[in-house]
This record gives sequence, C-alpha cells and structure tokens, in this order.
Amino acid sequence: MHNILNKLPYQFSNLSGDISAGVIVTFLLIPQSMAYAIIAGVPITMGLLAATFPMLIYAILGSSNYLSVGPVSIVSLLAFTGIASMTDSGSQHFLELMIFLTLMVGTLQLLMSFLKFGRVVQYISTAMIGGFISALAIIIILNQMSAILGVELPRYEGFFSYIKTIFMSIPNVNLLTFSIGMICFIILVFMKKLFRVNLGPLFIIIVSIVTVDVLNLDQRGVEVVGAIPSELAQISFFVPSVELILSLLPIAFVISIISFVESYSVARTLAEKENQRIKVDRELYSLGFSNMMSSLVGGIPVAGAISRSAVNYESGAKTRVSLVITACLMLLAILYITPLFYYLSKTVLAAIIIFAVMNLIHSNQLVYYMKNSLREAIIFISTFLATLLVDIIVGMGVGFVGSILLSRR
Repeated sequence: MHNILNKLPYQFSNLSGDISAGVIVTFLLIPQSMAYAIIAGVPITMGLLAATFPMLIYAILGSSNYLSVGPVSIVSLLAFTGIASMTDSGSQHFLELMIFLTLMVGTLQLLMSFLKFGRVVQYISTAMIGGFISALAIIIILNQMSAILGVELPRYEGFFSYIKTIFMSIPNVNLLTFSIGMICFIILVFMKKLFRVNLGPLFIIIVSIVTVDVLNLDQRGVEVVGAIPSELAQISFFVPSVELILSLLPIAFVISIISFVESYSVARTLAEKENQRIKVDRELYSLGFSNMMSSLVGGIPVAGAISRSAVNYESGAKTRVSLVITACLMLLAILYITPLFYYLSKTVLAAIIIFAVMNLIHSNQLVYYMKNSLREAIIFISTFLATLLVDIIVGMGVGFVGSILLSRR
C-alpha cells in the first residue's frame, strides 16, 4: 500500500498543510465574497458562487500552487461601474448583464492567451497600475459610506459631488449603525496587529449576527442582509445584441487586463519564494476558463486575490489541493450555512470592505517614485487623478498613453 501511495502524483505528506490552508482561507473567503458581491451590486449568493467553481477550474488548469481565485474588490467595482451606467442596479437585467460581462471577460482572456498577449501585459507600467488601483480603492470606500452611516446615498458619479452629498447627509446619520461600523473597523485593525492570520472579518461577522439578533437591532434602523437563497442561482440566458457587446467591450477589456495583472503579480511573487515558475499564458487561459465557469454558475468576474493567496501560502499550502478544499468548503457553506447570515448587518460588511481596500491605496509607492523616478511619479499621479475625477475607462486610457509617451523619452 505504501508503494502504491508513493507512485501517486500527489504526495500525501503535503495533505496536512493543504487541509489547514484550505480551511483558513475559507474563513477569509466567506465574508470577502459576500462583501465583494455587495460592491458589484449583486445578491450575496452570486459572490459565494464565484468563490467555488471558478477556483476548482483554476486548481485544475493553473500553474500557481497558491493563487486563490475568486471575487476581488477592484474587479467587482469595475464590473458594477460598467453595468450601472446601462441599467438599474439590482434589477434582473443588471444581473443578466453581470453574468454576460463575466463571460466576456473569460472569453477575452482566452483570446489573449491564444495570441500570447500575456507577455505584453507583463510590461504594463507598475506606476499606472498603482495609480489606477489606488483611485479605485478610494471610490470603493466612498461607495460604502451609505452602509456605514446608515443613510440613503445616490450612486457614485463623481468625486467632488459625492463628497458634498456625504457631508449633506451627516444630520441624518443613524448613530447606532455608524457606531457598529466603527467598532467593527477598530476590531479589524487590532486583530490584524495581534494575530499572524487575520480572522477578524469572520470574528466580527459571528459576533455582530448574534448581537443584532439578540438585541433586535434590525428593528432600530440597523439594516441587515436578510434572507439569502441557499439554492444555486437560477440562470436565465439571453442572446445579446451587437450593440450590447460593443457597449460592454471596453469595461470587459479593462477587467481582463487588471484581473490578470493582479493575479500574475501575486502568483509570481509567491512562486519566487519557492523557486517555482509561473507560465504567463497558462495563467491567462486558466483565468479565462475560471471566469467562464463563474458566468455559467451565475457568478461575478474573478481574479487571483492578493491577501487570500498570501494567507494560503503562509498557512502551509503546498499544492493546488488546498484550493480544491477551499472550493468544496465554500460549496457546503452555500448549501447549508447561508440562512445563518440573515441578521448580518450591512455596516459590518462595509467595515470589512473599507478595511480590506485601504491596503490598496499605494501611497508608499508614490513616495518612492517622487524620490527616485519623476517619470513614474507623473504616470502614477495622472492615472490616479483621471480615474478618480473623470472616469475609470478614461483613467486607464490616460495611464496607457502616459506610459507609452514617457517610456520613449
């Protein structure tokens, strides 16, 4: 029996590390997938679904042993922004467009892999990506102010106008909702400092659910998630028009690029720690098939998450079996645990989102460029300002053009 096990492609000596990492990442992924579904403007179930089957696909096809593929904040915001301009958030048509956009992202990534486009994407300016993601992180934080303050705010359509709207809504703030959000945020900060693996999001979710239920805080103005369907999403397919495809193409292209750059960056960083090699075009088609699977099960666009992948590595993962374990546990959570989240406060999820994306504001990167490379600093700042003050697509365009023009000098 021992000889048979030794001949198997999987070394069972890695199993304990893969199991522990798979379980720990699941504890992080449950609250994150719920929170990032809210950023995308879709039901929480769609975020949970995007954290299961796409990860299984990546575990089969991918080249990284540690990359945790699923919902990520930046991609969720990009998807929401692209679709919210076309139809009302939360409508059935919005959900259909989200699923179709996810399919388009997967298709584009597959096409890029066949065209060997991955080698080109590797050379996109890190300054452009840093400025772009920093601006998106601020937009995400602003979009959570409605849940944190407990007031109704319009959809984000401009930086200065939205800041003005937030200040005008201060007299209507629900102090109980705001207090819960701030307390949860402070707990997240302290737990990150105290523990190597930050399980703060899971902790505050459990405590807040019990607190809201026992004290009936949902009857005192604290908005809760409510009933979450435990069954798999009902998918309705439709034949898109050429006009619709062309309308979604720019944002689908941006998501395809950003999700790959983020995924490849973290995969390469972790692989270098173990002297492993990441295959660029294999990563592209793996992400492509993962996004296509997410679309088929009714999920949202996915990418490799920086924080979850790092936790997966630090928790002892040795192979992609850890990803399979996480995906299976997530599926069990969808089927059997979702009713427990009825009393989960939306301000708690907002606190988790804000805490997570604050790390995406690359201020240290800008300081470094200001000291060492004026060219990179200009690219960072111009991309940041164009994205934050004008438009996401414009910001990406400014970054690309700036990178090309300044690289020729």
